[in-house]
Amino acid sequence: MRIAFIHHHLRPGGVSRVIREQIRSLEPENEILVICGEEPDEPPPFPCMIIPALAYDRDRNDRTSPHEAALEVMDAARFFWNNDADIFHVHNPTLGKNADFVSMLKALQSMKAALLLQIHDFAEDGRPQNYRDEGYPENCHYAVLNSRDYKILRQCGLREEGLHLLPNAVRPLQVQKSPKNMSQQNISHEDTVLYPVRAIRRKNIGEAVLISLFLPPGKRIGITLEPTGAIDRESYAGWRRFVETHGLAVSFRLGIGTNFNELLARTSSMVTTSIKEGFGFSFLEPWTAKKMLYGRLLPDTCSDFINNNIDLTPLYTRLSVHTALFDVDDFQKKWKICYSGKMKQYRLPVERKSVERSFNALFSNDTVDFGCLNEKLQKQVASSILEKPENRKNMLDLNPFLSNIDALSGQRERIEANRLAVERQYSLEKNRERLLHIYSRVIHVAVYHKIDRSKLLAAFNAPGKSQLLLCEDSFEM
Repeated sequence: MRIAFIHHHLRPGGVSRVIREQIRSLEPENEILVICGEEPDEPPPFPCMIIPALAYDRDRNDRTSPHEAALEVMDAARFFWNNDADIFHVHNPTLGKNADFVSMLKALQSMKAALLLQIHDFAEDGRPQNYRDEGYPENCHYAVLNSRDYKILRQCGLREEGLHLLPNAVRPLQVQKSPKNMSQQNISHEDTVLYPVRAIRRKNIGEAVLISLFLPPGKRIGITLEPTGAIDRESYAGWRRFVETHGLAVSFRLGIGTNFNELLARTSSMVTTSIKEGFGFSFLEPWTAKKMLYGRLLPDTCSDFINNNIDLTPLYTRLSVHTALFDVDDFQKKWKICYSGKMKQYRLPVERKSVERSFNALFSNDTVDFGCLNEKLQKQVASSILEKPENRKNMLDLNPFLSNIDALSGQRERIEANRLAVERQYSLEKNRERLLHIYSRVIHVAVYHKIDRSKLLAAFNAPGKSQLLLCEDSFEM
């Protein structure tokens, strides 16, 4: 089969990582071509052709029309194979970072191209700056990462025969013990609860800092990578200052200049505190390294994993903090500003009564979830726990699981069962099986459907889905 992958770029991480794993699962029996908008930093291990009109708008300097770009895509495939592609597998086609991309895809459709549009991220889901009014391509096949997105798109008009669940493949992590480290210390005394993440705001770094206050003596939270965006970097710098000022058991930049596989050997367990994920590698990869996972569970993201027999019961869905520990009035003000601002950007009406009900629903017995707070309010909570022992005791009473973070006794059976479940359900072989089945459907099954954008906006922007760490207007150190 001749498969052409299309994406804006091949920069490390994210969607590019998924594309590379899909190619690994399909080779060598299938013929692969990648078409993207910019030259990769390093030559990839597969054929790649560059069409600048596919790049992000911020990186473009061409004046190619969508129809011309579509012709260039078709010509690239015909030049490479001396034939048409059987499938054009397009990644993140509707994110909105290229204003012409959807029109280009519609032009490809008019040229009888067989399209599979795989959505990783929605412009409607907390990215109002990317949102565009143009309707998405109709009468073609779509793929999504999880059951949440599948259900939403079914409710928004896509038919079952043209919508496919396509989870990512998970490459097992490798633990590598360094001879040098072993000669200097007994490597069995692992001291790090690792958070392997680029520390952007939605990863909820403040919650990882809070967890460090409840770790056993000698244990530390370890955060691996720095963010790159301006607000993310400012947030990150604020948490580093907070940790340094209070002498907390948190280490930063552990993944910089370090062999990650060797870092895993110094890791006792792993943690995640993110408030939003697309696929959710962080809930699967630790088990492949035979590491226990603790932290925050995201039900929408994790329901598929749980249904595939991955036991995530040690994780929590809420970290309750008493309202006496932070400024509730400031919280209410910021939350309403963020929600109203987002709705305005999407040009959606704001129903005051609905907003009030949704804000009040965040509270339960004079507590709120720590993940709902912004950095300033999270620091108020952490400071109050550091200042008064009774506040620490109250936190443990509300959240007894905090005393079990990095408790490894009796977990070996769970770790091994989860490792086997991940390797069985998310292997390259399983990924290949899913891809080939979906490609066959794309080629042989015509579909007639479209996405109702108004319903899609409503699904992702109910007031209860608004969180301060996903809102630039809420940023305050």
